[in-house]
Amino acid sequence: MSDQNSPRAARDEDRYRQVQTDVLQLKARLPEADVGDIVSEVLNRVTALRKVNGDRVNLPTREKVEKLCYALISDDMNEGAAFIHDVQEEGATLEAVYLNYLAEAAGVLGEWWDDDHVTFLEVTIGSSRIYAIMRDLGYLFVPDRLVEVKSAIFATTPNETHVLGVQMAADLFGTEGWNIDVMTGLSHEALVQQITQSPYHILGLSAGGAHSAGALARLIVAVRLARPDMRIFLSGQIVQTCPDLVTVMDLDGAADDIEDAKRILQDLWSESCAQPS
Repeated sequence: MSDQNSPRAARDEDRYRQVQTDVLQLKARLPEADVGDIVSEVLNRVTALRKVNGDRVNLPTREKVEKLCYALISDDMNEGAAFIHDVQEEGATLEAVYLNYLAEAAGVLGEWWDDDHVTFLEVTIGSSRIYAIMRDLGYLFVPDRLVEVKSAIFATTPNETHVLGVQMAADLFGTEGWNIDVMTGLSHEALVQQITQSPYHILGLSAGGAHSAGALARLIVAVRLARPDMRIFLSGQIVQTCPDLVTVMDLDGAADDIEDAKRILQDLWSESCAQPS
């Protein structure tokens, strides 16, 4: 385990704080129904990771999971992350942190939400901190998916009707040597499933405007949890019309013109190729 005071640990703490802050700011700017969808997305997708085998450290008791839940919804934004750091110091594996601690905590928070044991605000904060912790650790779970040709997925958000621009962009990038897999007209679950199964490391999303913000935010959260290795890029009218939302959507890049898109995608491809397998 690396030193808690090392530069690497300091950078991780900064990233954790920034991701958590961005997610909470995003939720504050969306309608409550959209926030509820995002909270459910985190809780349900993380809960689905549950694994029921392991030793004492790697398979926590219900009491220990509940302590983690209270840490995740406390007034101290770092208490949940500190709890996870402590169990890692005790010897819990990264797999156990994901599949037993955080997944079980997501399940318990979901139960508490259903039973009115926690408020909507508390479960929103707790889900945001689970997401931030998993984003902070996600680089350690990069799958071994070798792609030798410049490749990306171009997709529209669910229920988006303006799809011509995505196909035109795919055709344009295709003439410049990119292999583009276009995904349009898919439901949220179908799109996440297709992205999860793809060997590609880059996802270019297109959204038409403010009407797509909720679906877009939910999709980004789902992809971040399902494919922590994926680089996510955004284009479309929403980049111009809703810059305040775009800046807190946990993206790797955004552009509103084709030249910027070319540059950013090339940078993302270079970064993707530089990651260890």
